[in-house]
Amino acid sequence: MRSTTKTSKPKQFSIFDFIKALVETKPKWESFTPDQQKQFNGYMINKFLSMNRNYIDVVNYVQGLNIKDSKRLYEVYCGLLPKSKNVYSPYIKSTNKTSQPEVAQHISKYFECSLNEAEEYVSFLEKQDIEVILNKMGLNEKETKKLLKNG
Repeated sequence: MRSTTKTSKPKQFSIFDFIKALVETKPKWESFTPDQQKQFNGYMINKFLSMNRNYIDVVNYVQGLNIKDSKRLYEVYCGLLPKSKNVYSPYIKSTNKTSQPEVAQHISKYFECSLNEAEEYVSFLEKQDIEVILNKMGLNEKETKKLLKNG
């Protein structure tokens, strides 16, 4: 016969749970289980808090303190961040629209750089600048237009 009693295991904390704790509830560090404390990731906390325009200056200041200890970082943020409800912090996604691997390969050869760097260059170069580079790399006008149209 199976036992119907379940042992309640403490909740695994996500980054969003920690953000909510820092901004809304502000519990003491000791109220978290050791497993939850291990899940606290200062880098991710900084990253997500900086997505909110109201917290950019605070995050910049705290990062300048170079705090490595999770408990200390949590306590500093609890002290500096104002307590508020339902704070919306949009996660800013990359606007890099580079899905032009052939173009990036040509740019990489032209600038003698990695493909990752070339993709970044493609994202901020003007279309006419890319056309000039592709023409210098030996592509004719028809090939250039086809490559840029596909992207």
